[in-house]
Amino acid sequence: MGLLSGALILCGGIGKRIGLNKALIKISDKPLLLHVVEKMIGSVDELVVSIGMKDNPTRYSEMLPEDVKVINDKISGKGPLAGIISGMNSMSSRYTAVFPCDSPFLHEEVLKFMFDNARGFDAAIPRWPNGYLEPLHAVYKVSSALSAAKNVGIKTRWSVIDMIMRLNKVVYLDTVEIKKLDPELLTFFNINKKEDLKVAAEIIGR
Repeated sequence: MGLLSGALILCGGIGKRIGLNKALIKISDKPLLLHVVEKMIGSVDELVVSIGMKDNPTRYSEMLPEDVKVINDKISGKGPLAGIISGMNSMSSRYTAVFPCDSPFLHEEVLKFMFDNARGFDAAIPRWPNGYLEPLHAVYKVSSALSAAKNVGIKTRWSVIDMIMRLNKVVYLDTVEIKKLDPELLTFFNINKKEDLKVAAEIIGR
């Protein structure tokens, strides 16, 4: 039997809007990726970082704890789904949280809440009141997600949503409930532009 819980952090994006490799940007003298890893490492049994197909793993592994696995995407230019497929194929966990490398304020109680609700389902995905999903801040059953992802991309847009539509049992987690654990919903804060870096530094400064 594989490990029970894992975390997959996606670092394969180019960061076009910010013009930099977001995973390696420093906030408060610490790379953004390391902020995310440190939030997760005590809460899961296995932690994998998925990076671009042609990226150098050493750039990441030298700054991370030694038990964090860094793997290259096996598919190039296909967005987050490529990272999910590559990362999950390298994991032993039954369930894994999937998060981007630019969300440094994951709340550990929110992570636990998602894992608890994912048991018996193919995925536990946060959903805003307007129906918007957070598929890259979610927990998936690894075998189900990989099975659902097999045919995505043949006739579709390589979309994570297309993968989710192929899952049989999904539980959607109301962000109103998540707000009870994370009042500012900072779990979902991510960095898309340089102004967001300033906001992140201010939050850390608190």
